Amino acid sequence: MGDNHKQFAIKLAEELFVDTHGKVRLPACHDGLDSTVQVNRGKYELVNLNLTPFMANPQAPTAAHYFANISTVDGLIHAYHQAKHDFVFEDTLHDAMKHVSGYASDFLQAILVKANDTITDQQAGLIADWLVNLDVYAAVKSTESLLNSRADLSLLEISRQKNWNVHFDHLAIRCGTRASLDAERIVTLLKEHHGYRSPQMSGEAFYQFPEGWNAYPLYKQLSNGQVLRIFVDQSDASHPAQIIQHWNSVYGYTAHHLAMRATQLQSGQRLSVALEDIIAAITKHGVDVLQPTGEYTEGLLQQVFTKPEKNMAIPISLKHTIGQHGVELNKMIENGKLLEIVSRREMPTMLAQELFALYGLRFEPGNGLHSAPYYQYFLPAQAAHVIKTSLQTH
Repeated sequence: MGDNHKQFAIKLAEELFVDTHGKVRLPACHDGLDSTVQVNRGKYELVNLNLTPFMANPQAPTAAHYFANISTVDGLIHAYHQAKHDFVFEDTLHDAMKHVSGYASDFLQAILVKANDTITDQQAGLIADWLVNLDVYAAVKSTESLLNSRADLSLLEISRQKNWNVHFDHLAIRCGTRASLDAERIVTLLKEHHGYRSPQMSGEAFYQFPEGWNAYPLYKQLSNGQVLRIFVDQSDASHPAQIIQHWNSVYGYTAHHLAMRATQLQSGQRLSVALEDIIAAITKHGVDVLQPTGEYTEGLLQQVFTKPEKNMAIPISLKHTIGQHGVELNKMIENGKLLEIVSRREMPTMLAQELFALYGLRFEPGNGLHSAPYYQYFLPAQAAHVIKTSLQTH
């Protein structure tokens, strides 16, 4: 199976080189057997991107059992609680909760209680219709995110108006610190209880960032064609002022952000909706965005964060404790939640069919879940940048 994935990636690299008129390059030593491409990150810097698809056996979209046929806010909240009850989550692991504040459960409860006042039954049905295509873990975390952010919900509403298909791209889960192996514990949880796996390429299985944090990307292929990505991050043991561990203390294991992207069908070909088009649409909807990244990748991967959902209800005592590690953390910690908008360049139909065949699935261009991006992974340089742009102190 690995050889098939590698051979497909070689073909993919060749097609991308032709498709971009050489703007996305093949490595200088290219001999027809390379599964990577190079993109210009700047005037003198090239970034290598491995196009080899991750290996996985398709799994059922377990969220369907809970979120199908929901048309009320109460129904959505009930499905959320039932799904969370039936599966193992972080709050059932004693060691995972050692450094999470008591306020974290108040924060989550407030989101759920507020839903009855902030969303309509029609919006609840829209959310449930989207969640039904996910697994339970992604659906539970996405519910928390969607109920806490009008940015997330606005993209679902806009997509219905514009006939876009909105895809779950990834969730970022904030853990504590490497000193107590907090991210490693959650990676084990996701693998053993939710069926996620690390990619077979070692360079894509773990990221270390110079800003004092690290992350584990995990992947899951669903039988309906949907791909799930979970970005599990934590602070380095030697960086007590790194904000991720403090986010975890305040907000528990709610997602730092939900990343969504949109595609559309044009003349039988599934195409990504350009990042600038999504930005224009949600801006018109009253959602502010931060600084986009990824222009240099020729559309292979582009990202932007929306303006953070501010949380001014953090207890003073908790902010004081966190502020002892750095006075700027008192403001940064109020950045409770974001939406990340992603755009990933789609393969032509013939290659999309081959990609899906690697997983034993039949590609259907008209199926709203059947997205086949050239590049499936995260780009560490961009991941670091978008996180940095989200740390607003005003």
